[in-house]
Amino acid sequence: MTAGPARSIVERVTERVERRDVEAALEARRELGPAYEDDIVDNLVAKIERRLDERRPQVPARHHHVDLRLPLGSIALGIGVTAVALNGGGNGNAGAGRVIVTIIAWIAIAIVNAAYALRR
Repeated sequence: MTAGPARSIVERVTERVERRDVEAALEARRELGPAYEDDIVDNLVAKIERRLDERRPQVPARHHHVDLRLPLGSIALGIGVTAVALNGGGNGNAGAGRVIVTIIAWIAIAIVNAAYALRR
């Protein structure tokens, strides 16, 4: 083999691919010349990647759970805002302003929930 830093690189490559693959690539380079060097290197790299993929442990697909804290919390807050806005402190007069505040609150809740859902 070679000496110095190149030796460790060659050793690491040959651990992942069979020695005959590296020797075949070197022999092909000698026979075909520099014009085919890129193709030879690409082929060897593809073999190395396949071998690494074979050795890499297969990770099971992750289950995506739905986080319901924001939607449920915002509905609870919306119910509270609706009660306060329409009740008006107990005087029973639910004027147009209170209805508008309630509608605006629910639109804001919908926008926050939609933005959160799209962000995920």
